[in-house]
Amino acid sequence: MKADSKHRVSMLMRAIEKDLQKDWTVGQMATLLGVSDTQLRRICMSSVGATPRQLLCNMRLQAAAILLHDPGIRVKEIQARVGIGDASHFCRDFRDRFGVSPTEYRYQHSRSRTNSVDATGRHGQQMND
Repeated sequence: MKADSKHRVSMLMRAIEKDLQKDWTVGQMATLLGVSDTQLRRICMSSVGATPRQLLCNMRLQAAAILLHDPGIRVKEIQARVGIGDASHFCRDFRDRFGVSPTEYRYQHSRSRTNSVDATGRHGQQMND
């Protein structure tokens, strides 16, 4: 049963990844897997330790974190791309998950890229002589 549960959750995660913007309901997720809402909850809890809603939220926030590495995409656009309609919920949930706001996360990760050492052994930032 455990292997079947992991397979089902994997199928669900692939479907969600393909359409993060969709307004997913637990019922839709359960129907996709051919199980009841209650069974879906059991499957998710046993496989990933999260409810279906938590799984969906975690996947959306992880996708947002990845998109924040691209400075060409506005935070509001990222929020829409990952299917989170409310800006305050997005910011609050992101902060709860990553410890910083989406904007601060972007700043920290752009700064770490700038300060990384390039192939010549020099730091990405210009040094004044």
